[in-house]
Amino acid sequence: MNQPYSLLKNTFLINGFLSGATGVICLILADYLSTLYGNLPSIYPALLGGGLVLFGGFVFFIGKKEKPNLTISHIIFYMDVVWVLGTIGLLSAFFENIHIFGFAFASAVGLAVLGFAIFEFKGIRNIETQTN
Repeated sequence: MNQPYSLLKNTFLINGFLSGATGVICLILADYLSTLYGNLPSIYPALLGGGLVLFGGFVFFIGKKEKPNLTISHIIFYMDVVWVLGTIGLLSAFFENIHIFGFAFASAVGLAVLGFAIFEFKGIRNIETQTN
């Protein structure tokens, strides 16, 4: 494995796998999850799940490349940052309507994505520093 790319590639592989797994959970448990988030229509967790499966597959695919494209890597990083900020915003705005288990699930996913974003940032910086 090309050394400057190893952190970024490994982060993408783990991010892709866990995003896909979370998406499958959202698809399978859409009805249950909808009750944890203030009885919203179950189509929302299902759509989120489908999006996560697609995102996870794409990120995993990028992680399998010998040298992930830095532009695409930046986009994935920014998408993860937006996810974290969106999680904070949604949990803050709908705090009173969310069941504690829904809050815990969303928080755990948000914290995992924050971790991915941190390692993606470090991986991108490693590449940019070592290739310049």
